[in-house]
Amino acid sequence: MPSRVRAHVRPTGPALVVLFLAAACTAQNAVVPPPPPPPSSCVMPTGVLPPAEVTVSVNPAVRFQTISGFGTTTRLFDDPHVTETFNPSTGRGAVVIPAAEQARILTALYTDLRLNRARYATDPGVEVVNDNADPAVTELSNFDFRWKRLDGHVEYVLAARPFGLTTWYGSPILIEPWMSHSDPAEYVEWAMAIIRRWRSQGATLPYWSIINEPGYAADLSPAFIRDAVKQIGAKLAAEGIATRMVIPDDADPVVALDRAQVVLADPVARQYVAAIATHLYTGSGTPQQPNFNKLSELSTLAKQYGLPLWMSEWFNPDWFTWAKTMHALLADYDVAAIDYMWGFFGQWENIGAQLITITHSGTTYTGFVRNKQYWTMGQFSRFILPGAARVQATSSDGSVLITAYVVADQLVLVALNTGGADKSVQVALAAGSPCVRSMTSERTSSAETALGLLPVNLTGPGFTTTLKAGSITTFVAAP
Repeated sequence: MPSRVRAHVRPTGPALVVLFLAAACTAQNAVVPPPPPPPSSCVMPTGVLPPAEVTVSVNPAVRFQTISGFGTTTRLFDDPHVTETFNPSTGRGAVVIPAAEQARILTALYTDLRLNRARYATDPGVEVVNDNADPAVTELSNFDFRWKRLDGHVEYVLAARPFGLTTWYGSPILIEPWMSHSDPAEYVEWAMAIIRRWRSQGATLPYWSIINEPGYAADLSPAFIRDAVKQIGAKLAAEGIATRMVIPDDADPVVALDRAQVVLADPVARQYVAAIATHLYTGSGTPQQPNFNKLSELSTLAKQYGLPLWMSEWFNPDWFTWAKTMHALLADYDVAAIDYMWGFFGQWENIGAQLITITHSGTTYTGFVRNKQYWTMGQFSRFILPGAARVQATSSDGSVLITAYVVADQLVLVALNTGGADKSVQVALAAGSPCVRSMTSERTSSAETALGLLPVNLTGPGFTTTLKAGSITTFVAAP
């Protein structure tokens, strides 16, 4: 079973989870019972499940995307932007987060929440002045990798890995001001110096994004990205570096589609691309509602070339909007990885919109708070582990949203009741489902955070339950 996160709200009464008629494994020896067979050999008995307002059907034989995981964009703990404080003598944040508290935050994100991904973004400054006129010759003495420019992010990754971080990648906010926007040669030299630095520090980048939101502030053309991918990819292959390319990591699916199509149409560039990534912002930049425009086409493009689709940055101040967005990304667009905007941030901006809010009084660190978005993301990330396969799940009621996943020998269901009234739901498990003997569940609603409901031993190929209005509930069925 996945590790449990302690709920903030305790049950105030018996939870309504009534389950019927479970899977049984056929006995083969009446005298000396054999060991239980693997889940695939379980036989689901026939039977009629009690009726309910909503019918949900789960068929693990029909599979969709494989999940890569969940994560966030990262900030360094001493970045002034984290708390919006500044110490002029150090050039860093005036609020100092003790090492033990940093470890607690990393535990909250990568152990308790089971995030496995980190995307870091940096401002220009690694190469303030061109090292020389020849992009084939790198004078490292002209490069500054200190702190936020690179080395601080290496330290963050090395610190987070023991807590569960497995995937990290860079996405620079801008290229250096002196660089050309039409010829990527100097950019390629710069990017390779950064990628080599990561390798030399013992934290080889699994992925590299050419730029953060190239269709926004950077304004890099599709041709620039295509050519940069080709040049970097060739150099990585020649040097035996395992880093792969992520494209285009753009502000919304519309501009991402334009750039991804150009890059992937080139067979040389295509061989170096490992994933397609997009954000969900609108033209005005407000995060109130996700921008899904052209995301279906981007998903189709990813499938055409056998690539995973990532949602690599977005946030929302409303936790339930975030819950519905995660459901849509997984169920409607076959997204394989979801990264929230920030894992932790200070109390000065978008209060409550980050997963974790770092609190302080003046320049004194006072602790951190897990926001509702944290618990919402956990209804997915704590149970749907990398390598899980999303399987078919259909609902007879448009207000009841459900996704299902096979995780090793477990079946995981995530259900949202977006309506204004409680709903009774019948969940029918098709033949071929994992051998289910018990069910646990947790619920987050406006008044609850990861509330553990009463465990039940199943006795049939399905169950009925009541989904609370405006809630998200995760069910884990295990042998």
